[in-house]
Amino acid sequence: MKQFDVVKITKDNLIEGITKGQIGTILEVYDDNHFEVEICDSNGITLFLGALSRDFLEVVI
Repeated sequence: MKQFDVVKITKDNLIEGITKGQIGTILEVYDDNHFEVEICDSNGITLFLGALSRDFLEVVI
């Protein structure tokens, strides 16, 4: 996974307010397992901005 990859959330994390199937973008790569991800709605409003581990993410091709 690299910066600006589009990713899909693979499982719910209700504490962070994200749900399986949401689409986001990797903004920063911290290391091989941790990434800064932004998820926006259809109007471009940020719904989530924060660090997620690799086990929550799948690259969308």
